[in-house]
Amino acid sequence: RSRGLGDVYKRQVFHWSILTLEGWWIDMKDFKKGLIYAGILAFCIGFGAYIYCNSIKKKIPDKLYIYKQDKAVFSMDIPVVGTVYDSSNNICADNIDFGKQVTIQSGNTGQYYVDYKLFGLLSVARTHMEVVDEKYIYSGGFQVGIYLKCNGVYVVNTETICTYDGQNVVPAKGKINKGDYIIKVNGSQTDTKEQLLQAVSESAGNSMDITVRRDGQEIEEQIIPVKNVAGEYKIGIWVKDDTQGVGTVTYVCEDGTFAALGHGISDNETGKVLDIKDGMIYRTRILSIVPGKNGEPGELLGTIDYREDNIGSIRRNTDKGIYGENAYSLYKEYSPELMKAAGSYEASKGTAYVRFYNNGSFHDYEIDITDLKYGDSKNITFKVTSGELLKLTNGIVQGMSGSPIIQNGKIIGAVTHVFVDDSTCGYGIFIDRMLDKDEKETN
Repeated sequence: RSRGLGDVYKRQVFHWSILTLEGWWIDMKDFKKGLIYAGILAFCIGFGAYIYCNSIKKKIPDKLYIYKQDKAVFSMDIPVVGTVYDSSNNICADNIDFGKQVTIQSGNTGQYYVDYKLFGLLSVARTHMEVVDEKYIYSGGFQVGIYLKCNGVYVVNTETICTYDGQNVVPAKGKINKGDYIIKVNGSQTDTKEQLLQAVSESAGNSMDITVRRDGQEIEEQIIPVKNVAGEYKIGIWVKDDTQGVGTVTYVCEDGTFAALGHGISDNETGKVLDIKDGMIYRTRILSIVPGKNGEPGELLGTIDYREDNIGSIRRNTDKGIYGENAYSLYKEYSPELMKAAGSYEASKGTAYVRFYNNGSFHDYEIDITDLKYGDSKNITFKVTSGELLKLTNGIVQGMSGSPIIQNGKIIGAVTHVFVDDSTCGYGIFIDRMLDKDEKETN
């Protein structure tokens, strides 16, 4: 009997051991779930913090110009604290709260920089600040015909070729991408699409050495052309070597240099700013204006006579506009007004004007600036309030990019984009951003 009781005891111990192990296993599963949830939560918090920091950085300018002996007033309205240093790394001002309106009093010309800390703790950005002499430019607002020559043969896209024997192939797949620039074929410089087409046609189906420029790097690929159903040799790419259109000049300088558009000329497929070899501007005659509609941007329709002599040379196509030289004839033809180029800190919300050349004269049409951002290219958000311009264009239309934005008798920026869903609203770039890009590229 005692032995029987002992057996029961052993069985009970074993039974409770199993229950304990099961409880431990359940606790471990809960613990692992907790770790997974904690990891997901930490990732979400970290990712959210990253997005938030980036959104703050976009509101902070990389470069800032302030005119000497001037007061620069900023309303960034972001939770950062800034410290101003001179070129010798000496602190000029500390604990500046950019969550409130900030006024910076400049002295003589010189180089400075501002370091920003989010909530006064985390370093997020730096602004290079330069105190400069005042800049005066001649206002634009008139339209010109634009012709650009690509720096190489630009690949718009690839396509499938149906061969003479019924196969569907893409010879360029994985070797040539849209956005590439073909610069050499079989070691020979290739500048035009005609040269490329001739080389492919004469290949007789033999392998071709094609050199492309991609993201600044030269890459050589071997491609075998195929014969299509028409008996022609193809490599399956769409290309172009130039582009043209109508745009608006923003400003002209005394030395004949000029800037237009306020944004780069880009490829519709890739959205990348085209790398150009050179270009020209020509006189254009605006024949009609197609007013904008919600979802359908309007446009300026005109003619460009390429048979006439060009009125300026284009040297650069950048994300801040196109830049050129030798535009002396524009002074005589349009008699532009000499105006001060305002620093971005001089722009303010409220009434401003878009200058637009129409029917043989300049017109300043009223707009309302609704928002200002110092970090990206869409610095100025505005709404057209001029009844005259609304009647003429229903707001902003394609071709008006580059039109000067004027406030308090100064050029503060240029029109760059129209809202697709509301043609009465648009974006603009600060004029000092355009001037900065101009000077950087020139130097």
